[in-house]
Amino acid sequence: MNKKQLLDNIAKEQYSVAIKGCEKLYKKRYDYLYEVLRKYFVLGSALELGCGNGIMTQKICRDFEKVTAVDGSQVFIDKLKNQLKTSNLRLVNSLFEEFSPNERFNTIFMTHILEHVDAPVNLLNRSKEWLAIGGRVLIVVPNANSLHRHIGVKLGMLKRKNELNEADRKVGHKRVYTLPLLSRHIQNAGFRIIYKGGCMLKILSTRQMENWSPELIDALYATGEDMPELCSKIYTVAEISK
Repeated sequence: MNKKQLLDNIAKEQYSVAIKGCEKLYKKRYDYLYEVLRKYFVLGSALELGCGNGIMTQKICRDFEKVTAVDGSQVFIDKLKNQLKTSNLRLVNSLFEEFSPNERFNTIFMTHILEHVDAPVNLLNRSKEWLAIGGRVLIVVPNANSLHRHIGVKLGMLKRKNELNEADRKVGHKRVYTLPLLSRHIQNAGFRIIYKGGCMLKILSTRQMENWSPELIDALYATGEDMPELCSKIYTVAEISK
């Protein structure tokens, strides 16, 4: 099985593994995350690496004049072609390692990408060639220090907080990041981090929290801003080092 076929298989499993049973909270997480990142956009043209189910893609297309979304899975590309009809979007089915655009982008989105790739520093290095002068790369990854992972260790569900669980493996995760590891990868690729933070304080699994009151979920998001190191997602805003 080649890499694209593997990605297609992962794409077909994504709904049942990551979304089914927690649709409301899954969407709300992306709504909140997008608003958190929005203040760091450099508007104009955008590159999204890994469009996946297209939730972020739809939002990006509303704010940017031109959007290129790249995914190694033809399953995701075909799904988004049917879902999103807009003239400012170009969809590309390509492995990131083989992607070679003939233009540069003001903002590059890497939302839940680095935990999937074999060589994250190499990908970050390549992305410098795709970034326009003064552009930014926005990176989001799962956080090994998330409060729910600490609880999982205490409950004996995980041996250690950065262990890959069954769901991680099914969706193709290679690692779970800590902020120091993410910072090291970004800096080793020649970027400087201008901001870093966390998104959502997560206590239990997403499915277990699906039917919690909207007020409680909003409170967890707000509390996460004060405790970024314990959030379920960590993000960074990076520019090319001068």
